[in-house]
Amino acid sequence: MKVTTDACVFGAWVTSHLPDCKQILDIGGGTGLLSLMLAQKNNAAITSIEIEVDCFHQLQENIQQSIFSDRIKAVHGNILEYNTDLKFDAIVTNPPFHEQQLKSGNKSINQARHEDSLLLPDLFKKAAELIKEDGSFFVLLPFYRNDESMLLAKKFGFHPKQITKVHQSQNHNAFRIMYWFERKYENTNEDQLTITNSDGSYTEAFTALLKEYYLYL
Repeated sequence: MKVTTDACVFGAWVTSHLPDCKQILDIGGGTGLLSLMLAQKNNAAITSIEIEVDCFHQLQENIQQSIFSDRIKAVHGNILEYNTDLKFDAIVTNPPFHEQQLKSGNKSINQARHEDSLLLPDLFKKAAELIKEDGSFFVLLPFYRNDESMLLAKKFGFHPKQITKVHQSQNHNAFRIMYWFERKYENTNEDQLTITNSDGSYTEAFTALLKEYYLYL
């Protein structure tokens, strides 16, 4: 699985907002990108769950080769079947979201990128079950699913504390949206992040957000 720019943006964005935590759950751990970014900025124990077997092996390998291997636990399984006595301070997820869009011929990629194995309502329901009452729920989704996400958040008792729309450039409409949900009701802060300038260079905002993670910025 390739490391995508929007996943890097999401990881850095989460770490810039994440309160102090003891237990974090990464749903759809993938290659371990989010878990490893979170581990750099937080001393929490992180559980990273991944359903696709080849991706899980890559997740395991990346964690084991990192200096955070004692704090990140890789779990192979379906989050909907995951049972634990833990309640998490924070849940982060960059879920499969290409619902009803063209699939590749690769079953593993389809499972990791498409929604068949994890519907959005089920994700919100499971997060509501696993999160602490004062916990934080961070989600990255395509912008076109904003209305649906806000309805689901309300249904399962989440309120948006921060919403950030992500634009590829100033000439593009938002293509991703990042949410920070909590149980308690507060006024919602909304902003946007643009990745590139008109000449293709990274914007100052993008550079400031990612400079501690990218080697060359």
